[in-house]
Amino acid sequence: MKYSAPINAHAVTTEALAKLQPGQWVYAGDRSAMGRFLGVKRSGTVVVAWLGNERSQGNYNARLEYIRALRNFALGDRV
Repeated sequence: MKYSAPINAHAVTTEALAKLQPGQWVYAGDRSAMGRFLGVKRSGTVVVAWLGNERSQGNYNARLEYIRALRNFALGDRV
């Protein structure tokens, strides 16, 4: 599946976001707040790894673990 251009997460419904593939770039209102979409919990909570938080994790392995933990959180109530 191809990734599309970054999507404004505030401009679409939660149902539309749930159809995105994990890793799709999203932003919150304006493109200065970019993040990677990681999923939607059954409760409707949208899980995104925001770029500023991701960068603050340090090295590559720490960033990867941060993203992995959030993805597991997004899938947590579906397993």
